[in-house]
Amino acid sequence: GAAALVLMSDMARAVGRTQDADEFSQAAAGVRRSFNDVLLDKARGIYVDGEGSRHSALHANMFPLAFGLVPAEHVRPVAEFVKSRGIVCSVYGAQYLLEALYEAGEGDFALRLMTDRNSDRSWPHMVYDVGTTITLEAWDNKYKPNQDWNHAWGAVPANIIPRCLMGVEPVEPGFARVQIKPQVGSLTRGSLDLPTIRGTIRMDFEATLGQSFILNVATPANMPAVVYLPNLGSDSTQVLMDGRTVQGRREGKFIVLEDVTPGNHRFERRL
Repeated sequence: GAAALVLMSDMARAVGRTQDADEFSQAAAGVRRSFNDVLLDKARGIYVDGEGSRHSALHANMFPLAFGLVPAEHVRPVAEFVKSRGIVCSVYGAQYLLEALYEAGEGDFALRLMTDRNSDRSWPHMVYDVGTTITLEAWDNKYKPNQDWNHAWGAVPANIIPRCLMGVEPVEPGFARVQIKPQVGSLTRGSLDLPTIRGTIRMDFEATLGQSFILNVATPANMPAVVYLPNLGSDSTQVLMDGRTVQGRREGKFIVLEDVTPGNHRFERRL
C-alpha cells in the first residue's frame, strides 16, 4: 500500500535514483488520497471497514494510524477509538497496534497494554499465567489450542521498546543520523544499549511524572542525532544541554533539538 510506496521512494532516493523516488512518492500520495476519500468517515473522524460499510473495527483504524495515512486533523479521534478498543487483535496485530499508539503520542497507554496483568491478551499473561519462557504464537491456548511456544511474531515488545518507548530509530540510511524520541509513559527510569552498524548507542533517563525529564545520550563519533524531550505541558522551548541553556523547537508534545553532535550529552527538561 501507501507505506510500501513511501519506503520504495526512500530507498530510491538513498541510492540516487531521484526520478524513481519522485514517482514512488507521487504514487504513495495518490493511494493515501484514495484511501481517505473512500474509507474515512469524516463525520465521525474514524475509518470504516470497507467501501459501503458503516462498521469501524480496531484493525480498520490501527493500520492507517501505524502507516501514516491519517490526516493530521483526524489523528486524535482515530487514536481515541483505537484506545477504546484495547487489544482485540492477535499477537501479530499487536505490533501495529503499538506502533499506531506511539505514532499518535500515546506512549502511556501503550505501556499499560504491554504490562497489563489483568488481561489474557498480554505478555505478562503469557509469562505468569500460561508459564511460557518464550513468547507464544497466540495470547493463550484457548485462542489457538495447537499453538507453538516459540513464536518470534509474539515478541513485539522486543522491537517496540528500543524503537518506540526508548525512541531510537535511524533517520538516514545506515544510522548516518539517528532520532532519539523517548515516550516512556509512567516509567521513572530506564536505560538502553543499542548496537548499530556504526557503533553502540547508549542512553538512560530519569523522570518525575509531569515535572522533570533527564536524558543521557552517548552516540558513536560518526552519528549526529535529533533529540526529542517531553515539553511537560510548558510553552517554553528551552532545554538544558550539558548544563547550558539551548533553544529547541516545539513539535506536538515534544521539544526538538536538531543536529546534536555525536558523543556524550546530558539533557534536562524541568518545569
